[in-house]
Amino acid sequence: MVERKAELSVEMRPFISLELARPFIVRFCVVVSVYELVILCLLLMLNPLFNSAFFFLFIVVIMAVGALLIYRNSPMLHVPLAVNINHPFMSDAELGHAVVMVRFSDRTWGDIGEGRVRLAEDELVGGSLLLRDDDTYAPLGHFSERQPSHPALKRHVTLINQAIALRDAVNGEEDTIEQARQREKMDTGLLERSWFEDEEAIEIEPDGLLGMLRRD
Repeated sequence: MVERKAELSVEMRPFISLELARPFIVRFCVVVSVYELVILCLLLMLNPLFNSAFFFLFIVVIMAVGALLIYRNSPMLHVPLAVNINHPFMSDAELGHAVVMVRFSDRTWGDIGEGRVRLAEDELVGGSLLLRDDDTYAPLGHFSERQPSHPALKRHVTLINQAIALRDAVNGEEDTIEQARQREKMDTGLLERSWFEDEEAIEIEPDGLLGMLRRD
């Protein structure tokens, strides 16, 4: 297990606040706007038949509930990841030691330390455990109430591993291809390969999340 913190320190930034997350926020706003527009059009069409305050209130509730459901089903708005200002997710400038932190199921944050991570089923309390992706498979903590096979969790862990790879590159601890291949041979299928060249296995939209990081 890793040391936990209830709140992020001032130098840490959650993924949703990063420039990389802006396309996902824009896409969410567009989807919600289209949904609200459809509901408003429906209101205008049915208003002559149900011209009452109760009907108007019902439409407002439908709009609010729909927007909430869209938000809750947008996994890239809930990535349990934070990085500090030295991480490449924040800037291309290598200013110092990069840090990656993960939010666990109890809403606390922990620095996951060296090495990439993977998911495994928690047989005691259910849901998913976050493990080190090495020969120890050391547990880091309870990650989610969802099962490891859930598509949203796969996206989250893929993004976390990408953040770890960039962190290690900045800190001079970049994983070698041979080590990555050896680790893949031990993979039991819970997580697809997560380095950049196989990113299409678990597509993270829109338009290639890390494309802007790879441009000089």
